[in-house]
Order: sequence, then C-alpha cells, then structure tokens
Amino acid sequence: MASASLLPFLLVLLSFSVAAAAQTPTPRTPAPRTPATYKLIAVKVTGSQRFTSEEVASASGLPVGTILHEEDFKKAARQLGESGAFNNVAFTYNYTTAGTKLEFQVIDADKFVPARFTDFVWFTDQDLLQKIHERIPLFKGELPSTGRLPDQVDDVLQALLVENSIPGHVEFLRKNDKTDHLESIDYNVAGVSIRIQHAEFPGAAPAELTLLQAAAERLTDREYSRDYMSNFTEHALLPIFRERGFLKAQCAPAQPKVVKSSPADPGDNTTKPTFVDVTFPVTPGIQYKLTRWHWTGNEIIPTDTLDPFLHAQAGQTANTLQLDNDLRAVQELYGSRGYVMATIKVSAEFDDAAGTVIFNLAVNEGALFHMGELEFRGIDNNLTARLRAAWKLRPGDVYDSTYLKQFLPQARRLLPPTLDWDVATHVTALTGNKTVDVDLQYTAKAPQ
Repeated sequence: MASASLLPFLLVLLSFSVAAAAQTPTPRTPAPRTPATYKLIAVKVTGSQRFTSEEVASASGLPVGTILHEEDFKKAARQLGESGAFNNVAFTYNYTTAGTKLEFQVIDADKFVPARFTDFVWFTDQDLLQKIHERIPLFKGELPSTGRLPDQVDDVLQALLVENSIPGHVEFLRKNDKTDHLESIDYNVAGVSIRIQHAEFPGAAPAELTLLQAAAERLTDREYSRDYMSNFTEHALLPIFRERGFLKAQCAPAQPKVVKSSPADPGDNTTKPTFVDVTFPVTPGIQYKLTRWHWTGNEIIPTDTLDPFLHAQAGQTANTLQLDNDLRAVQELYGSRGYVMATIKVSAEFDDAAGTVIFNLAVNEGALFHMGELEFRGIDNNLTARLRAAWKLRPGDVYDSTYLKQFLPQARRLLPPTLDWDVATHVTALTGNKTVDVDLQYTAKAPQ
C-alpha cells in the first residue's frame, strides 16, 4: 500500500510498501516487477459531493492504460490541489500483477461562485458550458474563489475565439457584491465592438409590443453587454407590463444572435463592429385589476389622510409603477413630520381565477427625529451667517425632510451672482439621539 496527502500548497510524502507483499503470511522474496505492474488500470475518487469520480479522474491528467510511477501521482495530486476546487487531496495506490490501482481522496472547496459570460455573443451559454467542460472536467458553470481554474477557463475561451476566427482577447473580473464578498467571476471579450442592430419581443401582445419597440429604440447601435440587457429588462421592459396590470410578467435572459461579424484581419488595426439582434422572450401572465388596499401600522397619520395619496381605484387595472410613486409621496409626508425613517412594505394577495389583487401596505413609522447640527462649508463667515439666518429649522425642532428642497433656491439668491455655485448636500440621521445633521458643501467657479 502506498499513500500520499496534498494540501493546496503542501505535499506530504509517506513511505510505502507493496500491498501484495504485506498480505503474504510468510516471508518470501518479492516477485520482480514487470512493466505491466506500473500500468494504470483503474482510478477511483472518493469524498467529492460536487464532482463525479470520472470528472476528477479526467482532471488528474492520468490516462488509464499508460505506464506511471509515484512521481506522476504526486504531480497529478498537486495539479488537482492547485485548481482551487478542493481543500484537500490525498492519494493511495496498489501495485498488482495486473497493474496499478490509484485512488484519490478529496474534500471539495468551501466556496464556488457562478461564471458569467458577459458578451460572448458568438456562442450560447449552453455551448460555452459544454465546450469548456469538455476541456476542463472540473468546470460545471461555477468556479472556486481561489486557485488556477478561473485562469484555465480564460485560456479555453481564448482558444475558442482563435478557433472560430473571432477577434478580441478574453479578460475576467472577480465581481464582489455590496458586502464586498465575491459574487461571480465575469468573462468578457476585450478589443472588439459588439453593437445592437435590432430587438425582438416574442410573447408580447400587440398593445405592449408597440410600447416595447418604442423603448427599444434606445438600444439601436448601442454597445452590447449582458449587464446592459439586464438593466434594460428591469428598468424599461418589465415596467411596461407592470404599469398595465401584468404584475407577474417575466422576461427570460436576453438572447443575442450575430447577424454580421467582421473576421479577424492581422493586417488591419481598426476595430470592426460585430452586429447582433437581441431577443427578449417575455411571458406577460395575467392582467390584474385592483380589488382594494389595506393599511396597517399607521398610528401617527390616519388612514383617511393616507388614502388620497393613492391614485388607483377599485376595479381599475393594477399599476404598481403608480403605486410606487404614490408611496414615495407618503414617505415624504412622514418625513415632513419628522419620521424620516418611515418605510412601507407592500405585499400582494393574488386571485388568479378572478384576475384581481389586494395590496397590503404595512407602515413602519419609526422614531421621531429633530433638527441637529447645521454646517456650511466652502464659503466665508459672512455668507455662512446669512445662510444660517435664512435656515428656519432650529436645533431641537421636529425635522422636516422636505425643507432642504425649499431652502436651496432661497440660499442661492443670497450667494454672489458673479460666480457659478454648486452645492453638495449631506443629510445624516443619527439613530442614537434621533437627530438629523445637515452639511452643505459649496463650490464656486467662474462663469463659462
């Protein structure tokens, strides 16, 4: 029996003895090893929950049927560890008269994140996943947060471009989320221009299709990227449906199709664009009408005061865009009365059979805030005194979040008119003492 253990950057070598000899009940001279003894006849893998035994065996780079030795096994184990896909790799092997049997014992890495292909418009995602997996058995759409696997995917993607005479070179970026944790590894093609020629919306009814086509005019001749398509879907496409009562409308990821591509020309340094048509497959779903809405949690401001802020009427097509605008006005009302942290959570009760919806509006009014400190920066003492005198909220007054909007035009009239003034506003709600500090930073420059 022979064994070895590999941590990502540490190889521990253990002494070994031939298992067949250890099983012999009485001492005898070992039979001489023949070349067949060193022929790899089986590779087994245990311990992985993410990869099959065949995938790990293939990634080791040790072909069954070839003559191999312990140094080859060490190199393969090191290669698996350096991929980043495993926290630990160990191996054992047995020499037999029929050949060598090898076993890897692995522990999967803790963190994997999605690989995203932002602008590989010449391939579908499924094509890329398949082609990369064929060359990198440990790639199945996700990558470890450390190790060489992301670089290996980069190499395969670059090879695919070259093989298909596609210009550009592959780059990748580790993308973090708002908490600064790794969210994905994004691959893109640099050095090539991909421009949108036309957009289509299969699944949309004629009434919505006209609006979608009008919204898509902004896409024409724009640079293509997956992030830009997602942004268009979320902020331009879906709102058209939500405004018209299709509250569960969905859109599958945009599908680009190359309609005109310029092949790589080594003698031409100019960037010739690749043009794509983009398909946005939409599923409108049911068009809902509003049954009613129901307020809860509003103790400071009564329902009779809040209801007029909502434009929708029972029986009308439900319009969540209008509802969002109305609820922002309600939050502004709360802010004008000192409840600057007030929030409103919307939940919907759908009756698909009737095509109706009830909106539940849960208010969290929060604490009452008062005026705290007021600071003016970037202006001299005389101007500061004039602006401070014009500010009507005194320390300790109930804070009015709408007052700053009223104050700034008044303050501008007190500034020297011979200069152009910019003002940066910083409003900080201090939850400890329930006060709001206002800091106004003025910058002056000569008129153009």
